Amino acid sequence: MTQKKKIELTRLQGIIAVASFSSGVIIAAVCLFFIPPLGEIASSAISIVSELLVLCGAILGVKASYDVKFRKFEAELRDVIENEKKLNS
Repeated sequence: MTQKKKIELTRLQGIIAVASFSSGVIIAAVCLFFIPPLGEIASSAISIVSELLVLCGAILGVKASYDVKFRKFEAELRDVIENEKKLNS
């Protein structure tokens, strides 16, 4: 996979993480505190959906953050190796 594709994938994961996390928090806040249910909806059903969305956002967010930091470390390591080769030549 090319470097550009990896960056695009990491950016997409970050966007999905933020959207998922935000959706989970909004669903939990709106459905549990502001809107009374029209029928019989267990609050546990709403809370499990929002908790799963928050979990998904957290996992994807951590992975995207790790990918960015790993890519920075890889670039710095590549620069050090290139500098060592120039000094030895």
